[in-house]
Amino acid sequence: MEILEVLDPVAQQRGVLNARPVNKRPSNLEGKMVGLLWSGTANGDVALRSIEGMLKQHTPSVETNFYLGGLPAPAAVLDKATGESDIVIGATAD
Repeated sequence: MEILEVLDPVAQQRGVLNARPVNKRPSNLEGKMVGLLWSGTANGDVALRSIEGMLKQHTPSVETNFYLGGLPAPAAVLDKATGESDIVIGATAD
């Protein structure tokens, strides 16, 4: 008699495992420091640099810092970005 074991091939998503709570949005970006966190995937940096340009065009007093993380971003990079920034925008692209 053969025994058939059926497995569920669906893995839990990485974002679900590493999710962090979302902070309350600021009312404006005047004088804020925005951290731009890139995962290292292709063209994510291009997307973040485009966002940076739009932010500075909309709010000239905004400042930005660029951070290179990973998938998932190392805790040290996340801590640095959140410690130095009022807002962090993360991006991946492929």
